Formats: sequence, C-alpha cells, structure tokens
Amino acid sequence: MTSIGGNTDGKPCQFPFKFGDQWYTDCTVDGRKDGRLWCATVKDYNTDGKWGFCPPKNAPVPNITVFRQNQDREHVLVMCSFGRRFTESSFQLSVEGEHNYTLKNPLCYSNEMCVFDVNVSTPVSFTCVHEINYSVNRHSETYSPSDSHKEGVSLFYICLSSSIAVGLIILTVAVIVTIRRKAKDSINTTTTDTDNIYMNA
Repeated sequence: MTSIGGNTDGKPCQFPFKFGDQWYTDCTVDGRKDGRLWCATVKDYNTDGKWGFCPPKNAPVPNITVFRQNQDREHVLVMCSFGRRFTESSFQLSVEGEHNYTLKNPLCYSNEMCVFDVNVSTPVSFTCVHEINYSVNRHSETYSPSDSHKEGVSLFYICLSSSIAVGLIILTVAVIVTIRRKAKDSINTTTTDTDNIYMNA
C-alpha cells in the first residue's frame, strides 16, 4: 500500500510497524486528532519517525428505497443500501424540501442497509451519503405521493416481524439444547444400567 503525503514521499506502508508500545498490522488513527488513517513506512516509527497517510477506501454508491406508510402518507421510511460497509464508514440522509436537514443516526439492520424514519412535506428529495476517510459517494431520489413508491408496512410491523424472527431463533436454540440434554441423559442412564449389571454379576 503506497502512502500519501507525510514525510516519506509516497513510500509504501510497512506492516507490521511499531508506534509507542504497540505493533500495528493495519493503518491507524492513533496519535492523530483529525481521525485520518496513517501508517509508518519503517519498521519502528519510534526510532525513525517516517510515516504517510493511507489512501482512502472507495465508498460504495448507496441505493435508495422509499417506503410510504399506509396510515400516514407524510411518514416514510427511507432505506439506504450501502453495499459493503467498513469500520470507518459513516452514513447520513440529507432531506431537501420545505425544510432542509440531515439525519446522522440511522437504524442499521445488517452490514449493508440502514433505515431512516422521516416525516416529510412533499415533494422532497432524499440523498443517501456514504463516507469513508474523506471519500464520499451519494445517491439522490425525489419523492412525491403520486410516485409509484413501495407501499411500506408500518414501523410496528417491521418491529413485529423482527421480534418474531428473533423469537423463532431463540425457540430453535431452546429445542436443540433440550434434545441434546435428553440424549445426554439417555446415554448416562444406559451407562449406569450397564455398570449395575456388571456389578451384580
């Protein structure tokens, strides 16, 4: 990995490298207040002090799906699918319409998608933003009630279905544990009976 800037003129990162009392096998933000990833270009940064910034990862372009709520047409769920997420990823939704604002704390259901709960006055434009180490990708979509957006199930049903899924998983685990315990008890009982037969003989 070729470094950028720093004091080594683009020399490659050296992994592992030592910084302070710790060894690093990847780029780090330790020692910096601006949150930018860097690496040492020598084995021991403490001795030589040679370093450079790590090149930014490309932020995948997000996709947008807007779910219109049946019971409240001004209440929508905006799902941003970000493809691959990284530990350095940050996500936000920009809303432009009668009022312009940005939401920065999505509810993420998996490693690939996050949902924003929004009340809007239409028409409105949504922009999903994916940022990684100053690399930014975005995707916008205009929404109005007349558009053929998906009729969304309410947040209640999403929570309900999530709860049912979790409940089924817990139930399945409980059944497996019970079956294993019964099998183990059966083996122990058989062993005890066999021992008693030998002792009586």
